[in-house]
Amino acid sequence: MKVLNALTITFIGALSIGCTSSVTPKNTNSAAAEHSAQMANTAQPLKVVTWNVEHLAYPINTGCKPRTPSDIEAMKAYANSLNADVFALQEVASKEALKQIFPQSEWQLIVSNRAASPAYTCRKTGALSTQQKVAFAVKKSISVLKSTPFEPLGLTKTGLRYGLQLTVNSPQGPTDILNVHMKSGCFVDDYLKSDSPACKTYAQQAPVLDSWIAKRETTNTPYIVLGDFNHRISAPYNRLTRTLISNERSTSITTKNLPGCQARYPAPIDHIIVGKMDATNIANSAQVHLFKNMQKEAMLSDHCAVSVSISDNANALSASVLWQTTSKEYQALTTYMYQQAQTAVAQLPRTATNWVAVMDVDETVLDNSAYQKQTELSGKGYTPDTWQAWVKSENATLVPGAKSFIEALYKQGGKVALVTNRDKANDVHTWNNLKAVGLPITVENTCLMGRSEADKTAVDGTHFINDKDLRRQQITQGKADCYTPKGTQNNWQQPQVIKFQIGDNIEDFSGITQESANINTLQPKLGKSLFLLPNPMYGSW
Repeated sequence: MKVLNALTITFIGALSIGCTSSVTPKNTNSAAAEHSAQMANTAQPLKVVTWNVEHLAYPINTGCKPRTPSDIEAMKAYANSLNADVFALQEVASKEALKQIFPQSEWQLIVSNRAASPAYTCRKTGALSTQQKVAFAVKKSISVLKSTPFEPLGLTKTGLRYGLQLTVNSPQGPTDILNVHMKSGCFVDDYLKSDSPACKTYAQQAPVLDSWIAKRETTNTPYIVLGDFNHRISAPYNRLTRTLISNERSTSITTKNLPGCQARYPAPIDHIIVGKMDATNIANSAQVHLFKNMQKEAMLSDHCAVSVSISDNANALSASVLWQTTSKEYQALTTYMYQQAQTAVAQLPRTATNWVAVMDVDETVLDNSAYQKQTELSGKGYTPDTWQAWVKSENATLVPGAKSFIEALYKQGGKVALVTNRDKANDVHTWNNLKAVGLPITVENTCLMGRSEADKTAVDGTHFINDKDLRRQQITQGKADCYTPKGTQNNWQQPQVIKFQIGDNIEDFSGITQESANINTLQPKLGKSLFLLPNPMYGSW
């Protein structure tokens, strides 16, 4: 990561608890320790996740989504990677099914008590369906004060799912959490204007949900409603949204600006609603967690997990991170710049051979703004250790426009040289991340080169001005030390002509540093052979 002047936010917190009592020292210490543990737990942010696990069954090879042991292990690893405190889950057949992903040695498991509904024949497998219930998995370190079924959502109709509610200690105090899986099949903005059976059912569930929220608003109780709404409530004119949200309420849809999990369903239906707490900072923490492999048949579920963090005094995001993660301007600028680059590529003659575009990775191809959010909201800022852990998680997403450009470049006969200042030892994780976001990279069309100590020591102010110049020279001389996955070999032994350079930092261009850059010299090349993307979060400045 190119962090010379990384945005750093320092958070210092202190908590001291004193206690005197006339009871025996043993009991005093025990009570004090318990009280201190509870205070420490609630002082930390509470990370809450909703995840529809798509027909999670036991035995695993039954129902509408039969799975293998490796599938279950992948789901378990995915859940662990989220580092969450409370999971609200949908489409869980039983506690036995849930234990496969959330072992009871670490988690408190609570499953809806709804009576079994009649099985049906699954469309894809022809097998009989298993039960679809809502459930919670709560870390054992979190105090569950109460758990009760919320039967009214079932409308006393066979097959409709109950809600499930918990009360837990959170940084906001005792907080009510309602897990819902609303009626499917009503994907219109106004269910009252549809005659479909699904929408008629939804129209009956909506006031039930509204009543639950109204009660917490009246009693000033912090609350969270989360789950699979089977409805596009992020749309401003959606009737359910207008029913639940008003100027008289504190209710807020914290996940309304998140993208959908799948490209063919851009409007999300998994959401987290909060009330009687500071929604702005919570919304800033909202994330959708993509799977390592987002190809349709390889997805762990047809829904991705969505999370928020609840804090007593959450650290606010900097304007730069907020702009990059939420603004339409950022998306417009990167998409436009890549369209300009694509136009320049199309103008090259088809007879051109052995030519490449040299591209940076971070904030040029891969978007790491989720990492920046994590560091700011935790109050810890950037550290080498957390950055290394992020790279190894392989969870970065795509910068808008990058994929279309790279695919167009390949079709034009070009290659991509990815020259990144991630440590070379992490090339395997970078490569896996690039594959996971759907880029059609191969060792033939793409050379990935992380930074080594030689890149830094080569800088001499004459032949090599910045720490990417050595690698650029190696590309042009046919000596590029490209990453090669197991079973492959380096196919970049011929000299290449660098036609384009693309990055988010001025030092992503050859022979330039922040201090020495002459904008008047660069200007004629920008938009022609040099393409510069916005990155207000960090850089060489």
